[in-house]
Amino acid sequence: MSRPVPHKDDGDTLLRERLRAGLDTAPHRDSEALQDRVMAQWRQRHPVAEHATAGGPSLRSGAARRPLWFAASALLVAAALAFTASWPRPDPVMEELMQLDVLSQMALGEI
Repeated sequence: MSRPVPHKDDGDTLLRERLRAGLDTAPHRDSEALQDRVMAQWRQRHPVAEHATAGGPSLRSGAARRPLWFAASALLVAAALAFTASWPRPDPVMEELMQLDVLSQMALGEI
């Protein structure tokens, strides 16, 4: 691989060459170290998220929300069942009187 000769007036040509050489020879085992550094930087930028996970499950985590959602869903279903159980049912006698043939007979005065 041919490398360009750095010029004295171009200050970042030498830096580019060093970066390219470093990238060409970087072993793959450094990916774990890079991942650790990225995670450390992320934890520094987001200390609230680390604090929430360090103290155990919080209300923000998905695992802690699951029982809350389950309880809320069960309560909602129970309320819906109680509401429909107390719903007034139609009177069968009134249903019979509201039939079209019965109404027509009542209109004619036969019933």
